[in-house]
Amino acid sequence: MDIDALNAEFGIAGILSFTQGRGALPMIEVDNGQARALISVYAGQVLAYQPSSATDDLLFVSERAYFAPSRGIKGGIPVCWPWFGPDPENQGRGGHGFARTLPWTVHACESRPDGSTLIRLGLADDEITRAVWPYFFNLWLEIRVGTTLALALTTRNSGDAPFRITQGLHAYFKVGDATQVRVEGLDGCDYIDKSVGGADAVIRQAGPVTVVGEVNRIYEQVPAQLCIEDPLLARRIRIDTEHSRTCVVWNPWIETARAMDDLDDADYRRFICVETVNTASEVIEIPSKGAYRLAAEYRVEPYP
Repeated sequence: MDIDALNAEFGIAGILSFTQGRGALPMIEVDNGQARALISVYAGQVLAYQPSSATDDLLFVSERAYFAPSRGIKGGIPVCWPWFGPDPENQGRGGHGFARTLPWTVHACESRPDGSTLIRLGLADDEITRAVWPYFFNLWLEIRVGTTLALALTTRNSGDAPFRITQGLHAYFKVGDATQVRVEGLDGCDYIDKSVGGADAVIRQAGPVTVVGEVNRIYEQVPAQLCIEDPLLARRIRIDTEHSRTCVVWNPWIETARAMDDLDDADYRRFICVETVNTASEVIEIPSKGAYRLAAEYRVEPYP
């Protein structure tokens, strides 16, 4: 992608510009007075967001993250699509689909009347996608950077046959120490424990979610609002969702972090993932010419 051409067509003087980032990947930098943000056009991935009232970034990105074609970037908010987790058909395709490892197209960048900035990115089927997933689609991601960060992922089925998807906004939240945070809002929800060997165990959550070992859970029938309480960074992160009744909470803990080349051994303490998803029993069928919208809004508040 030509950075000069992107700036000429979509740049907003003093607010939004395109730059060449790590791995020579094109990035969108936003600084609109309400917040600063960094978005990778490759993967359609928000990598940083910091409201002007905050002292820390909302998001975590690993120092060892890959910034290279066909590799996922560890951190920020990856878009998992058209499947979440392992290949659902066991065909050897990569985990979490292909949207997070392809370049997206910039369709619009604009300043909103309320002072926020809206970015619209898109991904459409081509020979590469149809070779691994034989459907016709248009995928749109709207990112609004303001006093809150809002993402809306819309899938449109442009083909003649229905298709089924699972998907997710795989948010990595920066925390002071994962062992001291609490995820509120999931009390009483059943979850599938993916960290247990063999058959998945189904357990009912009692109280807030805390991290005292590996956490890899799919919660079902979850409420539309969740909250991460982080006493060390003295903040709450509120998560408001639309059209998602499943949520994944993930922290790799010590051994899994050590086994990942794109995580530092101590990174498990630096983040927790609370992911807005459609997965497990929540499989979405989209009819021909139909559409489905998954959305999340993130707000930083003082704590306590």
